[in-house]
Amino acid sequence: MTLDFTLHDWRVMERVVGLIGRLGCAYTRLDVRAAHDRYHASLDLVGAPDALRRLNAQLTRLCNDDKEMSR
Repeated sequence: MTLDFTLHDWRVMERVVGLIGRLGCAYTRLDVRAAHDRYHASLDLVGAPDALRRLNAQLTRLCNDDKEMSR
């Protein structure tokens, strides 16, 4: 599974990496680039389908929270 997202707070990326391990997934590629006041992240993830589904739901919440906090 490949995920691409934009973050406003670099600390959220630390939470993402922690979530990946806690949910039993792993990343095979991680690319984060800073651009002005945002961070563009792209990850290739592997894991059991159920774990990837849970991870995707958690990451969606984290990204939504990040957007709300940046306003």
